[in-house]
Amino acid sequence: MTLLSKPHTTQSPSAHTSDPYLALEAAQDSDVETWIGEQNTRTMRAFGDTARSQARARRIAQILTSSERIAQCSRFDAWGYNTWIDDAHPLGLVRRTPWQAWLDGRPQWEDVLDVGTIDLNNLDGDGPRWVLVDFTLVHPTYDRALVMLSPGGADACIVREYDVNSRMFVKGGFELAQAGRHCVSWIDRDTIYVGWDDSAVNDAPQLTASGFPRQVRKWRRGTDVAAAPVVFEGRRDDVSVVATYDDVNKRHLAWRDVTFFESEGFWLDQDGTWQRYDVPRDASVFEWSGWLLVTIRSDWTVGGTMQTGGTLLAFRRSAFVEGARDVTVLFAPGERHILSDVSYTRNWLIIKHKQDGVTQVTLWRPPVAAESAWQDREWALPQGCEVSLSAIDEIRDDTVLIHTEHFLTPPSLYWADLADESPWRLIARLPAQFDAAGLAVERRYAAAPDGVRIPYWIIGRESDLRGNPRPCVLFGYGGFEVEFDTPFYLNVDGCAWLEAGGVLAIAGIRGGGEFGPSWHRAALRDKRQTAFDDFIAVAQALVDAATTTPKQLAIRGASNGGLLTAACMIQRPDLFGAVVSEMPVLDMARFHVLLQGAAWIDEYGDPDDADALRALMAYSPYQNVKAGVAYPPVLFTTSATDDRVHPGHARKMAAKMQALGHEQVWYWEQRDGGHGPGVEPEAVARAYATVYEFLWMTIGSCRD
Repeated sequence: MTLLSKPHTTQSPSAHTSDPYLALEAAQDSDVETWIGEQNTRTMRAFGDTARSQARARRIAQILTSSERIAQCSRFDAWGYNTWIDDAHPLGLVRRTPWQAWLDGRPQWEDVLDVGTIDLNNLDGDGPRWVLVDFTLVHPTYDRALVMLSPGGADACIVREYDVNSRMFVKGGFELAQAGRHCVSWIDRDTIYVGWDDSAVNDAPQLTASGFPRQVRKWRRGTDVAAAPVVFEGRRDDVSVVATYDDVNKRHLAWRDVTFFESEGFWLDQDGTWQRYDVPRDASVFEWSGWLLVTIRSDWTVGGTMQTGGTLLAFRRSAFVEGARDVTVLFAPGERHILSDVSYTRNWLIIKHKQDGVTQVTLWRPPVAAESAWQDREWALPQGCEVSLSAIDEIRDDTVLIHTEHFLTPPSLYWADLADESPWRLIARLPAQFDAAGLAVERRYAAAPDGVRIPYWIIGRESDLRGNPRPCVLFGYGGFEVEFDTPFYLNVDGCAWLEAGGVLAIAGIRGGGEFGPSWHRAALRDKRQTAFDDFIAVAQALVDAATTTPKQLAIRGASNGGLLTAACMIQRPDLFGAVVSEMPVLDMARFHVLLQGAAWIDEYGDPDDADALRALMAYSPYQNVKAGVAYPPVLFTTSATDDRVHPGHARKMAAKMQALGHEQVWYWEQRDGGHGPGVEPEAVARAYATVYEFLWMTIGSCRD
């Protein structure tokens, strides 16, 4: 069985084949494995095998597997389904309980699928750990599931059909036995849509340049997937394509993701022809209750009026597809006031929006008659917490589950009915996982070089936030329009850092989605330096406020955040006492020819374009690191099964820095984990503990 699809690499004029460390991009190479082993041994001896690190890992593992965690369920008819991880089920357990029993606080759990016991998982061997990616039940019977399993946490997966009643995989059922970037969804009990990654069996696979299927097939039970007719198709230079069946509106839908931020949405008409929704490519669109809800990312003139990017618009679907453009504005952005999320119940549209980082919720009800208007009401939220809402069953009623938390406030789960304004009912609350006594949270602002105010959160002992310099870890991301500064409970960071007297800071820099599409575009492509300048400005503000000192200040980021921290290390080595770069993108000349990197050209720019390449090379960490510079200690981490960001980025950077004479360069590569810290809780805990041991040993005892 092929465990991973063939690595997606191509040659390009900017591939820099003279790179002396190019061989470290190889997979399953004995020399590379030897190098990784030596690096891992060195790093673990220093930071993973100490008594303090091991004790910290045990405590983190207890947090990750605690029986006191909230077991949130998704409702399917009379059952509530939950995926659970604990010491006995480290790879995950799908279980269910009667819905009402769970709602009443007395769940009656029965196991549905123990991932650790499937035939692929040999827990005593050296093979990969197969992890549950998805468990999709067929509507409306919910007795069969499409199960997606990933080797070692990779994005690639296999697909099997599972019988919920017999607790067995279906013999002769829907199955894709060779791992790839497949995409599947139910149409009915005997038919599915499948985006099939055929790279394991085809020398010329039908994939996009980003390595995703570019064809969707309609696959009927009992037939071979290769014989299934292609019903929707994209282009090779698209990112991906997908099709699905909307059970609520009884409509077939499809999308072409043209770039990372642009797509075209289609529906299947009565003649069997795909019709495109006439909205901008960078808009998102969905159907609800006879309406089309369109969120635009850039300005759009529609119905004779120019609407600002970040606006949510509503159109009657039947009129819209006939050409009418009568529009209702349900949300319009303002100064640091953005749309954060849109969801719905049977009768209410739920608009989550943020004013300078503070969450608010507005409920909208559509007109009940042709001549009436939309009705809205503000939904009161408790102060000092982040809130998310999810419909329990949008076909059935208006009930929702409400999740609340903040950096120092453990999560709570409530039930509420939007049909009335009765008090929320508490379902579960997580006990505190660390001692937060004396800790405080503040929202501060730093001045970027161009004068823009950059927000950041700071968490630590209240006395230390008033000018008593302490070891501080600054987190950042700044890319892909991700809202990185959303407050979440710091269960692991709290016990590993805050409880012992450290300070944490989280920056909401440009390039992210903290203040909408324009905030993202400000650091897009050739403007990427803006994100680095913002992050450096926050770091400098922490030092200027005497919250920390350069020797006590570490920066940490993952994926695009790993690029951020590495670039800032190169540009301002004097400002930081330590750097953590996890699963990073570092070689900006080759990112687009490695794995899924072509999908990010719209974010970073195209290295095959001379002007874009010059902009990329101005900051690319791998090309700009030098000998003779006093860089702070740096830890690079990745996973052998990361098939999103190639581990070669981190490998090559560590090797190059060490060869240039930088002794405090550390590297650690896990076998499993995909684009994350690990698969099993014990491995995840060890990863967290190792990073924090590195931080305590580098900045934890330093003072300027």
